[in-house]
Amino acid sequence: MAVAYSAISGSFAPLWVAHDLGLFARHGVDVKILYIQGNRVMLSALTSGEIQAYQGGAEGLIRLVSGGGDGVFIATQYNTVNHYVIITDPSITKIEELRGKRLALDPTSPTYGYMLKVLEKVGIRKDEVQFVQFGTAGQPERAAAVLRKQAAATILTAPNTFAAEKQGLRSFSAIRDLGIRQLITVSGITKRFLRERRDSSEAFLRGYIEGLHAVRTQKEATIKVIAKYTRQRDPEVLNRFYDEMAGDLPRIPYVDEISARATIDAMQAQGPPLPKVDVKGIFDNSLLRAMETSGAIDKLAPR
Repeated sequence: MAVAYSAISGSFAPLWVAHDLGLFARHGVDVKILYIQGNRVMLSALTSGEIQAYQGGAEGLIRLVSGGGDGVFIATQYNTVNHYVIITDPSITKIEELRGKRLALDPTSPTYGYMLKVLEKVGIRKDEVQFVQFGTAGQPERAAAVLRKQAAATILTAPNTFAAEKQGLRSFSAIRDLGIRQLITVSGITKRFLRERRDSSEAFLRGYIEGLHAVRTQKEATIKVIAKYTRQRDPEVLNRFYDEMAGDLPRIPYVDEISARATIDAMQAQGPPLPKVDVKGIFDNSLLRAMETSGAIDKLAPR
């Protein structure tokens, strides 16, 4: 089973840990994980069968489904936007000073929408800033653009945020402060795969749930895995990230309908408009619910 993740971000630590600690294999599924950057490439790989599952943004799969494509969320790591931080040039002392500046963000990414909400709160219209994409729009490229003063700000997740701070950039928690309800770091598959290989889908979720539990309870092992995938070697950065992340991880990664609906609403507001989307049709909590009811999750992730 090939599972892709969409960014070099510590947000994917539970997936990486589940893989490297052999937790998927324990449940009888041979999971190969790979990094695929960009929603279009990711969803193309999913629909063509090159990968059977992915972890990343919800928006690409929602757009796919709205156009008649095959896809469904079976888990989400977060139902609120908590781990995105605005990183700016040190000369920026408040968000209002971004007016007239260049922002290193891909206008097709979810982070674009988060930035718009922050700017709106301080009275900046989107036509008063310039959004610019650098390289492949990955976090390292965006951070480098701000460091080189090619842009005044971008949005990152940890541990990239802490590394940027150590290099002299400034951070703002304005996104977390807004308490935005949206799906973050979803697990998506096709409905066909769920229907034809339900056992594999369940085995994947069992390993993932154990991965979430392992991250919460095995700090040293988790930090080693994060360092491997992010190539971050600074102990201070890694420890800060772990301490911030571990407490926010869910025990059971249910998809919340309110957050799913809010994600669709945000996409409609940001544009281009979507055809009508059946909110309840884009996620399926049945596997998680069955595991919880049977007591399986109590064994995988003891309280």
